Amino acid sequence: MLDSEDHDLLSYYMHQPDQSATATQVMDELGYPSVGAINLHVVRLAKKLANFFCYEPDTRANGQLRWWPCLFDGQEEAEGFVWSLKNDIQTWYRDAYALDPFYIKVHLALQEPAQREQRLAQASKIPVKRRVTSWEFARNPDVVAVVLSQANGYCQACGAKAPFARKSDGTPYLEVHHRVPLAAGGEDSVENAIALCPNCHREAHYG
Repeated sequence: MLDSEDHDLLSYYMHQPDQSATATQVMDELGYPSVGAINLHVVRLAKKLANFFCYEPDTRANGQLRWWPCLFDGQEEAEGFVWSLKNDIQTWYRDAYALDPFYIKVHLALQEPAQREQRLAQASKIPVKRRVTSWEFARNPDVVAVVLSQANGYCQACGAKAPFARKSDGTPYLEVHHRVPLAAGGEDSVENAIALCPNCHREAHYG
């Protein structure tokens, strides 16, 4: 039901204080070209979830429908109009998509090979860094999906079958390792990545 852009938006709100943010904050953080583009996406997503939750859009006096209240509660504050993700949508998203947000994107990329290849052709091989409590690289989920697909459930170092399946989605558990670490200037690319079983991954780092 949800696409990658939907997950980006919902995951962003889930990680904000009180699950709230203004449209300007979303635009700055997620790279929307304009507030209008955010509004269009919110309408599309709200229609999806309205159907799922049996919500009815607000009807204005002029007969126009407002869809965003199916997704957010909103109020005017000093920094502007603040959208707060509805509590029942927070609960549903947390329960239905308990995967790490990055692996949600990987899972989607595994299901969309054509779109994945198109994104890879246009993607920068130099990962974006973002500040959290420490520095981390914003890895490309399409790279991980391609490497996992190529490995086909077998460690690309020792050749052993993945030791178990992921509880979340049943896929073989392998860990994608960068041959030249990102912190050392390595590319976030298929050519610089390999799928390893946990033992070989630990050996690559500590052996």
